[in-house]
Amino acid sequence: MKLTLKQLTAGLFLVTIFFSCKTLKPVAPESTAVEIPKIVQPVSTIDVPVSADMKSYITQAENSVPTKFADNQQPCGGLRYSYTFTRTPFIITGSNNIVNLKFTGSYGIAASYCAKCGNLFGNGPQCLVPVLSAQCGMGGEPPRRMEIAYQSTISVLPNYHLKSKTVLYPDPKPIDRCNIIFGNIDVTDRLVGYLKGPLNNLGGQVDTKIAAFSLKPMFDQLWKNMSEEYKVGDVGFLNINPQSVCLSSFSLNGSVLNFSVGLTAKPVVTLASAQQPATQLPPLSNYAPANGFNIYLDLLENYDHLTSVVNQQVAGQGVKVAGNEFDVQSVKIYGIGSKIAMMVEFSGTASGVIYLVGTPTYDTATHELSFPDLTFDLQTRAWMLKTAKWMFNGAITEAIKKRSMYNCSKFIADSKKNIESQMSRTFDNGIHSDVTISNLDIMQIYPTAEKLIVRTLSTGQIKVKMKM
Repeated sequence: MKLTLKQLTAGLFLVTIFFSCKTLKPVAPESTAVEIPKIVQPVSTIDVPVSADMKSYITQAENSVPTKFADNQQPCGGLRYSYTFTRTPFIITGSNNIVNLKFTGSYGIAASYCAKCGNLFGNGPQCLVPVLSAQCGMGGEPPRRMEIAYQSTISVLPNYHLKSKTVLYPDPKPIDRCNIIFGNIDVTDRLVGYLKGPLNNLGGQVDTKIAAFSLKPMFDQLWKNMSEEYKVGDVGFLNINPQSVCLSSFSLNGSVLNFSVGLTAKPVVTLASAQQPATQLPPLSNYAPANGFNIYLDLLENYDHLTSVVNQQVAGQGVKVAGNEFDVQSVKIYGIGSKIAMMVEFSGTASGVIYLVGTPTYDTATHELSFPDLTFDLQTRAWMLKTAKWMFNGAITEAIKKRSMYNCSKFIADSKKNIESQMSRTFDNGIHSDVTISNLDIMQIYPTAEKLIVRTLSTGQIKVKMKM
């Protein structure tokens, strides 16, 4: 039987329609470049506990003055005396910003008393009555003891130098009194008065030595370390960007001075290196208690991983539409600008590939990433309307949409652990930082051609420990 040209043309058309219904391969949606909004970081406060042992500086101060004092006064009338006083090293205690310095002094005194003095026969001043004499803690007698104490109030100046005000407090206290009284004069009390001058000088020496102690070299090193860029695993590059420095009040434990340094900073984590220009250490500012850091971080999620998770939930699912069967074989997710594209391989009444597009949306309550506006791409719609109208049905997109979800709980937990591990580090000169992430919240998700950028807000504490 011979076919006419008209019949042959009609047959070819029917074959084309038949195969078109069986195999659907629309053009993939095109990707468009989208600019990701830049991060604007809030100001964070980093707490830096510091310990400084003051013992060596106080030891230098006491070594700069004699351990032994001696003097004598021999007027014609009244009290004549000579004494020696030897001190032990300082015992250092304290609390808050007060350093208590204490030592025991050993003393001896020889004294005499002339009740009346005059010029006898032109031979110069002479005692006109018998001289009364006594000694205590000298000769064969054991030395007497006296307790001496100082209070030194420590503060710090804006130029990072320490300042102290050291005073005798309380007054020197004899442990063993000499019990020598001439007239109304108690020799022990008079000796205490004589000693106050050289003892006050010793307190001044302490202040001079402490004033020479500068915290600036330590802060210069800290500022330098905090200003450097650090690679944070696969998260990116961290620039802490310190802005100012402040100092808390002091707390003394024995001879160890403890205080906190507050660093205000604008930490930035970038995907590419962005080392900031070096800045000079600023003068100290007023202290405000640290409230931890708030830092926006852009974390990256691989489309391969997202594809794998969604595939486990979607692949193998079937949908019946107007007597036709639509079975999902596999999906592949990738970015196309501000949206994601989902390539769905399917079989059933027809087979082939369709493309869905949607906007990633994150639910902060459930930690679920979903695509609530997932719908057919325009090219896929056009093919469906030409070759398989039955597929242009909301039942297919709803079925895929329901199962195309990704719970980010593990991603958040792993990211917190990774950030803590990567940001906790030992710097130069024994400076060590400990980072604790208390919360990591996903704020926005931006698709790119290669990866999902997950913008997070992390809150926590950075504590930098220094030992001097």
